[in-house]
Amino acid sequence: MPSGPDARVKFTAAYAAQVARDAYFWAWPLANVYNRRLAVKDVRDFSKAGPVPSAPLNWLAMLTDYVDPDERLVACPNQDVVYGVGPIALDISPVVIQVPDFGERFWVYQIVDLRTDSFAQLGKMYGTTPGFYLLVGPNWLGEVPKGITKVYRASTNTGFVAPRVFQDDTPEDKRAVQGVLEQILMSDS
Repeated sequence: MPSGPDARVKFTAAYAAQVARDAYFWAWPLANVYNRRLAVKDVRDFSKAGPVPSAPLNWLAMLTDYVDPDERLVACPNQDVVYGVGPIALDISPVVIQVPDFGERFWVYQIVDLRTDSFAQLGKMYGTTPGFYLLVGPNWLGEVPKGITKVYRASTNTGFVAPRVFQDDTPEDKRAVQGVLEQILMSDS
């Protein structure tokens, strides 16, 4: 049995470049999401220090209107929804996320793990009912708190929650959506 690489195998520059591209393609989401977690690990309060909101780990901050056109943290944001953002660190604690009654309004919560793979289906198109939903990490063995509608298990401990709620561009709807935006909450359990 050989004790190392086969000396007869030669890597071409083209092969090495393809391996590097593949590594970047698969590693970038992990590094990006984890770096965002590290960037907010010391945040202790909610703010809108730029074009997007900021929240402590395992909490959620919602905008009250459309994303600022100068926003560059998210590629191609929708221009007909109000966004929120919540970094999750499920190794610290599971989180409970509230889904209010949106009525006929379109809404969706994008909930992703470290690889940016969705692991929860919360939204109008999924037929989600109002309630409290528990997000847990891959190794969580706790008891489900009373009043939880459903539990979603992530494959990693790090991720993000990004609610989106439709708002039309009328002053009436901008006022009407505020009540439901205030009810979109997430906190550690």
